Amino acid sequence: MGDSIEDQKLDQDDENVKEKDYDKEEIKSAKEIIQYLAKTSKTLKIYLPNNPIHQKFINELSEKLSGHLSVFGPLRLRVKQFELLCSGQPVYENINRMESIAFRLFIDGVREVSFHPGIEKDEIISFMGVITKGGDENNQDDDTVTLLWEKHLTHIKYIVAQELQGEIRKVEECVEMQAVDPSPDRLQALYQQEAGAGSPEAPALKGVEIPALPIFKLTDEEIKKIKGEVRCEEELDMVAELEGILFDIIRIEREPVLFSEIMGIIDNILEILMLKGDFGHARKIMEFYWEMADPAKNLPKPLLAQVQTALTQAGNPKRILALESVLNSGDSDNLPDFFSLMILFEKNVIPPAIELLGNIDKLKARRILCDVLVELGKMDIDFMISKLDDNRWYLVRNLIYVLGKIGDAKVIESFARFVQHEELKVRKEALHALDAMEDPRASRLIVQFVSDPDLSNRIFAIKGLAKRKAHDALEPLMEMIHAKGFESKDLYEKKEFFEAIGRIGGDEVAPQMRRFLKSRWTLFRNIKSEEMGVCAAIALQRIGSHAA
Repeated sequence: MGDSIEDQKLDQDDENVKEKDYDKEEIKSAKEIIQYLAKTSKTLKIYLPNNPIHQKFINELSEKLSGHLSVFGPLRLRVKQFELLCSGQPVYENINRMESIAFRLFIDGVREVSFHPGIEKDEIISFMGVITKGGDENNQDDDTVTLLWEKHLTHIKYIVAQELQGEIRKVEECVEMQAVDPSPDRLQALYQQEAGAGSPEAPALKGVEIPALPIFKLTDEEIKKIKGEVRCEEELDMVAELEGILFDIIRIEREPVLFSEIMGIIDNILEILMLKGDFGHARKIMEFYWEMADPAKNLPKPLLAQVQTALTQAGNPKRILALESVLNSGDSDNLPDFFSLMILFEKNVIPPAIELLGNIDKLKARRILCDVLVELGKMDIDFMISKLDDNRWYLVRNLIYVLGKIGDAKVIESFARFVQHEELKVRKEALHALDAMEDPRASRLIVQFVSDPDLSNRIFAIKGLAKRKAHDALEPLMEMIHAKGFESKDLYEKKEFFEAIGRIGGDEVAPQMRRFLKSRWTLFRNIKSEEMGVCAAIALQRIGSHAA
């Protein structure tokens, strides 16, 4: 449908204003008022009228509006679909149909709202109740124009689309006539007169009703668009909406008591979300805490202290340990959000997180929690090391993995105890962690694993020493190949020893390799001795120099 005559007239007025100079201070003040009006409308959705926060926002909105009216005169707001304009300049814009004040007014036919000097607080409360549809429960389905008309707001005026004005006039005339002659016949006669006397299409009147607006046909594209918008509204994230309202309140609240009350509500929501496994929404709360803790926010010290307390309280041990059932449920879809949430906690979460790691059965959840501790453990390495004394080998293995990923050199000495640990998986994890560290002390510990009872550990240690070219390992390796019983080892293992010696020692070990090439004559063929010669030849080939 095209714009109504009233819309066209108002648009022309806006254009005329744009061509003239406008008061920048007035526009700035109008923006602040509309901003505060939008935030106040959000608070009214979650607080009862007798709540101090509810009353505080209403009082402050009333003061700001009265101050504007006393300085600049009436505040006239032109209503567009998603915008409010003052003197032709945009002072509000929100394309979210569910929360846009402009859209709510526009869709119900309001084209202009103006506030005039002398406005009372009760009028503001009534107006806020209308735009949030928070009035009488019996009127929840009424449109904004009807609700405003019923309130009789003396200092708040509005202009509606021309199509609606005729309908409202009919209703007003009906109501006036009803006061004089309430009989159904008299009211029916009035409507017949409006529609055309004696018209067979004249509706049978039952009480006072607003006649239907003119019917128009929607195109297929418009129907498709409306269906899409309906789906969007059905899929609206209500938890995120609630969080947004509370975050907006905290961003502007500076009263310590009320600030504390809202922070307490947010913390309760955080705990509920975590225990339900909704780590995505919980993460938003932690991100908000860190936003408010940013020095750039310039929060007063009492409020900043409350935010810092909230950050600590967020990771209290009881709450973290209660996540065991959530993580053991087997739902792996929320694990990425779990990681993103946990790394936002402070170091007080490390002890319960370690205990949680020892209690979780699901492999994926354990791995994610290990990754979390890799990030958080850097804040308290000493505590992490102290937990290596735990008698649960599987927890110790995971902690070794975490400390290895962190890579702090101070953990190397603490790994010495695991060289001869009875559990193979613990020794293997310690070996792999040491292999990732470049510190020479790690090489000296890796040498000890060359004698590990497990072949795979021995081979990994030998290859690791060769890769690192750990010169400190050369002498111990040479001693091992000369030791009694070495010849009886598997050919594959002997080959790895010799290759490592060649790679580490280079020309330095070429003369000693030559001795293994000389076969001693015996009556019977010595296969093991020949294998030593083959291994020495491989080592010389690895060296690749002229002498070799």
